[in-house]
Amino acid sequence: MSNELQHLVDALAQRLRQPVAIDDTAFRLLAYSGHGEDVDDMRKAVVLTREVPPEGLAWLQGFALSKAAQPVRLPANPALQTDPRIAIPVRCQGMHFGCLWLIEHEPIADTELAVAVSFAGQAGELLFRERILSELQNARAGELLRDLVSDDLEKRGCAAAQLTENGLFASRGATVVLVVLAAPADGSDLGEDDRLALSMALDQAAHSVPERECLRMVRPTHGVLVTTEPAQRHSPKLATAVHEAACRLLGKAGRWRSVVVGVGPAVPTLADVVTSYRGALQAARVADAVPRFRPVAKSGELGVYGLLAGLPLDGLTDGPDSTVNRLLEADPTLFATAELFLDHAGDARTVAELLSVHRASVYQRLRRIEQVTGVDLADGEQRLALHLGIKAARMQRLV
Repeated sequence: MSNELQHLVDALAQRLRQPVAIDDTAFRLLAYSGHGEDVDDMRKAVVLTREVPPEGLAWLQGFALSKAAQPVRLPANPALQTDPRIAIPVRCQGMHFGCLWLIEHEPIADTELAVAVSFAGQAGELLFRERILSELQNARAGELLRDLVSDDLEKRGCAAAQLTENGLFASRGATVVLVVLAAPADGSDLGEDDRLALSMALDQAAHSVPERECLRMVRPTHGVLVTTEPAQRHSPKLATAVHEAACRLLGKAGRWRSVVVGVGPAVPTLADVVTSYRGALQAARVADAVPRFRPVAKSGELGVYGLLAGLPLDGLTDGPDSTVNRLLEADPTLFATAELFLDHAGDARTVAELLSVHRASVYQRLRRIEQVTGVDLADGEQRLALHLGIKAARMQRLV
């Protein structure tokens, strides 16, 4: 938050000779003046953590302060050990930005309250101006981010330079990309409301990383968040936060085949971000196709699926007479048995334990698999071809 807001708070506190604070619409502290020893417990907690404790938040939400047009007097709350206080809405151009707070140890005169209301108006104008500037910066950063992940090498270099030179992104260490992919169950495209929900999810998750170490945009099928590796280490649950916010804001769980997040590899420079972006998008697509990778898939942990994701899969599973299709049509349990057998390097005992069947049943199924597919499971190359075909079927969501 700008120094101007802090100067405004300090000036009002000096004029009224009492502590002043301004918070945002989520009751997160934006600026505050010096406080004496007689400050109540909730204000102390807010100053220390910059957030209202959960029990205090529930109490404040009951006053519907976002809808208030005039100062609201809140009574003391002995259970929360709070003194009486006054909330003055901070507004500009019809937009609500939060509240300016005064603790009312002694009744505040109307003349002093009028001064505080005037200062709240100035704070609203300041926050409105900062909002506009922030939106312009975000729009510019979004344009440069599109160039940064394009196929044009020259564009990528220019975009990286401009983002750094204009102070829109601080390249502190390696850079990492997260992709949030929402796949409608009916295969339709994302609507405008869906893209807005993804944008809001990215904005919410971005609160946990430094502002100048975060870029984000929404593409027709997915959202993109770029951050630094140090920021990601500091916020290890960032990918989970993105996923949770997207699920919450997209709503209607039955409408989605999946909502997943892919994490790309760390790359040394901002100009290399396209590599991390492609890895993150690939990881998200694998997680969409293969449930065991959900909800967050990392590009370096995809195994054989990482190899298959970059290849045309049709040739491995196409046609009614393909090995995999013959196996699926014969009996789905044969497909599952073959996959487990190949995943566990031909260990029939482990397969039997995983399927909860006798080992003799596994051997019977293996013979049946060889009959149906024409594959000799004792031949390494034939086993590999069948294994790849099975994984390709998973990628194509044939099973």
